[in-house]
Amino acid sequence: MKWIPPWSLPKLAALGMMFTGGGLLLIGLLSPWMVIPVAVLDGELVVRDARATFWWKIAFLAGLTLSAGSRLLIRNRERGQRWSLRILVMLLPLLLAFPQGVIVHDEETSGHLAWLQQQHDSMTWLGGDVFLAQGLRYQQTMPVVDLANPPLRLAAFRPPSVAPWSLGIAELPDLVWWFGYNPAFNQFVARGWVGSILGVSILLVGWLGWRRKDAEIGSRSGDFKVAAGAFVVGSGIFTILAIAPILGASHYLREARREALDDHPREARADLERACWFMSALRFDTGVIQQLGRLDLACGELDSARAGLSRARSLRDDSYSQRSALEVEGLLSRKITSPSVRREVSRMLVSIAVEDANSGRIEDARRRLEMVCQREPAAIQARFHLQLLSLHGNQIGVNRRCRAEIESLYKSFQRKEKKGVLSASWLMLAQGELQLGRVAEAAAAREKARKL
Repeated sequence: MKWIPPWSLPKLAALGMMFTGGGLLLIGLLSPWMVIPVAVLDGELVVRDARATFWWKIAFLAGLTLSAGSRLLIRNRERGQRWSLRILVMLLPLLLAFPQGVIVHDEETSGHLAWLQQQHDSMTWLGGDVFLAQGLRYQQTMPVVDLANPPLRLAAFRPPSVAPWSLGIAELPDLVWWFGYNPAFNQFVARGWVGSILGVSILLVGWLGWRRKDAEIGSRSGDFKVAAGAFVVGSGIFTILAIAPILGASHYLREARREALDDHPREARADLERACWFMSALRFDTGVIQQLGRLDLACGELDSARAGLSRARSLRDDSYSQRSALEVEGLLSRKITSPSVRREVSRMLVSIAVEDANSGRIEDARRRLEMVCQREPAAIQARFHLQLLSLHGNQIGVNRRCRAEIESLYKSFQRKEKKGVLSASWLMLAQGELQLGRVAEAAAAREKARKL
């Protein structure tokens, strides 16, 4: 008599799901989890992954290895499979903790992502550059330049300065951002991370279906209880690990404020640095940098870059724009080791250039925007401003270069609002070509803008 394997149709479906989940896991591990634009070299976009991706992939691979090895290490087959299931389930909370590793604990990557997202938002909102400055405009017979000033503050989230016992429903949106799920992460997350989460989920469902014993009623209930328990325990562990730095930073931020009010600048600065140790992303928060600069001044450290930045900000707030610009340009010649302070200097230089342009000092604005573009290869808004000024100055070479770089940098953005920026950039190029009498090139650029 011919032997027929006792496999039911649900088991075949479960086997297919296991293979699908395994394939997605393999793709997820081989693919980047973040696609971060860094620069444009020779017309090609240079991107990199987040630094946290390497460590998360190592931990994830270690978990998969332990899950597979537990079946061999534990002699009792049923117990081994249960432990293997527990470990595999606990990988899901590990993957869900990845955004916090990028946004909260990686100062350089989080700051870069936050600035990219802020530039995008500043250009695409209803009062942004896309609606204000996408071509030549005239008031009577004089050309008018109207550039949108970038926001004063850059931050990944609102600092957690509330006491733990004061947390309420109003802080729930902040909690989501403290866990790393902010717009900057969602903008640049790649399919590798999403594929890994889907792969683990589908593999788990397939495994639970595969272990079902058709002859026994309720045979899967034990596995479901094990999986649910492991997920609750794993989520609890990672929630505690995620909340601990938030509480630590909140404590030291409140201590820093108290010491500053008591006129103890050194103690206040030390507490503020400790808060930044718990949540590294606080180091690029404009408010934190300004406060540290003021504390440096109060401690007599007048030569620090943060102190110089604080002086420049105070001069600008007091309407001493040119003195503030000289202070900022003095910082440009210094070797600033902190990427966050360096970025803040570039942001202030963009703001000064915008003020120059809107005040009619076009050459000063153009010179400063060129400086920003050289310092910051991913400064999209500075390139957009520079393209408009090149249109006013009839500099078609700069116009073409800026348009190409803007288009390249926007390739890794996922939001559809980017079409507005790209369309406006093509329209500015079309006007520049038309100024030189290149009607065919202008028509082609306008057609590109229309099709976006």
